[in-house]
Amino acid sequence: MVKVLISYDMREGREEECQRYVMQTLGPGMAQLGLRITDAWYTLWGNAPQIMGGGVLDSEADASRMINSQEWGNLMDGLRPLVDNFRVRVIDASGRFQY
Repeated sequence: MVKVLISYDMREGREEECQRYVMQTLGPGMAQLGLRITDAWYTLWGNAPQIMGGGVLDSEADASRMINSQEWGNLMDGLRPLVDNFRVRVIDASGRFQY
C-alpha cells in the first residue's frame, strides 16, 4: 500500500474558486482514478503548505499509473491556476518517499 500526498497554497483571491474545484472536481476525479481519500488538512498557522490531502492506493504501480494518466493531468491542469507551491509525493508502507 502507498500513500499519495498532495500539498499546495491557495492563490490569494482565488480561495473560493479553489475550494469549489477541489470539492466538485478534484476530489471526485481522484476517487474515480482509484484513490481512496483518507485525510485533508488545512494549516492555520506556521510554515507549512496551506492545504495537504492524502489517499491510499494498493501499490506503487497503481500510483504511477494514476499520476501518469491523462485524467490525472486534466485534474492537475484545472488545479494549477488556482494554487502555488503544488507538490505530489508518494510514500510506501515503510515511510520511504517514492516520487
